[in-house]
Amino acid sequence: MNYEQTLDFIHSRTRYGSRLGLFRMERVLELMGNPHKELKFIHIAGTNGKGSTTAMTAEILKTQGYKVGMYISPYVVDFRERMQINNQLIPKERLAETLTKIMPYLEILDQEETPITEFELDTVLAIQYFYDEKCDFVVFEVGLGGRFDATNIIDAPVVASIGKIAYDHVDILGDTIKKIAFEKCGIIKKGCRVVSYPLQENDAKWMIEDTCKMLHIKGNFGDLTQLENVSWNDNGAKYTYKGEDYEIGLVGEHQIYNSITVLSIIEEMRAAGVEISQESVVKGLKNARFGGRLEEVCKNPSCIIDGAHNPDGVEVLCKTIDKVYKPKKIITVMGMLGDKDFKNCVKEVAGRSDVYVITVPDNPRAATPEAIYEIAKDHCKEIYIKEVPYEAAKFAKSIAGKDDIVIACGSLYMIGEAKKAFEEN
Repeated sequence: MNYEQTLDFIHSRTRYGSRLGLFRMERVLELMGNPHKELKFIHIAGTNGKGSTTAMTAEILKTQGYKVGMYISPYVVDFRERMQINNQLIPKERLAETLTKIMPYLEILDQEETPITEFELDTVLAIQYFYDEKCDFVVFEVGLGGRFDATNIIDAPVVASIGKIAYDHVDILGDTIKKIAFEKCGIIKKGCRVVSYPLQENDAKWMIEDTCKMLHIKGNFGDLTQLENVSWNDNGAKYTYKGEDYEIGLVGEHQIYNSITVLSIIEEMRAAGVEISQESVVKGLKNARFGGRLEEVCKNPSCIIDGAHNPDGVEVLCKTIDKVYKPKKIITVMGMLGDKDFKNCVKEVAGRSDVYVITVPDNPRAATPEAIYEIAKDHCKEIYIKEVPYEAAKFAKSIAGKDDIVIACGSLYMIGEAKKAFEEN
């Protein structure tokens, strides 16, 4: 099986939909010899900020000299972004080899009429790859929720990290912060260490605290009283925390708090006996990058892609626009999924746009351009509809002056195409 055939097979699993639950993962990994039980995980959940937290943690551990697997979802441009070791994407031939290796076990589940889904297959492939490569640590990003997410097949991780909890996937996870937090806290297991984003809403913080008490774990929520000398711009941020100076290359005020979460993860890993020098922490935070989150793809004009796809993510994006990008002319390309709270998201982004280009993500759940237009027309005077994301981004860049800002946002299912268009020429 070659690489193209491998991708076709993986994506063919979309026909089984998205189904929470761990019994399929338990079955296939048992057949494979339970490779996940031989790995050390840092498990990262949360509504927003999971990917950035994963990337910063992995970069610090890599800088220390460890062999670090990193599993993220979704990808922006290349499927192989999902499975990396020390920032290197899984080689195409290795992905094909790994699928070939586990194919007999997949066939058994198919015969038992319990076929695994695409995300479950992605997770199993990553586990097998990291096991084969003898990774020292795996930084494991949760896909959806936590309690019944495929990644939660692992035993107690070294550290379970709960990122910022906000409203998203309310039809699956619940319609209150407390319910959503309950699902996220499902990754907390007896024997692990627990870290939380330092600015949780009270209901989320209480749920994390209650879960920790039940399992006799002391949670680490950071200490923002020791955060000083904060500054941030379009190059990243600088601050002092617990008497140490740090610099991060990820853009946005929220990344300061995501990085505090990472510092708490490092504190807990050290407490568990893992050697991590302060030099590695400082260097790792400074060098960490994560695609698709306020990522500047090119300059003159400055073209930025951002995966903001829910109200909390859009709020972060808009705060960055207000502080960093205004008063320059803002041209936005935006496509949303219809099952998100797209009304408020469109209102906020369109209201900050001088030109607003509506597009449609390549997803059956995409909101129609007509539905987005009905909201945007009251908040932006110049609106265009370009249904294909690549063409929409190409058009937005073509009408921008060299000092303007072009931002593609709204859905992770479209920013990869926007990035390709921005990089052209």
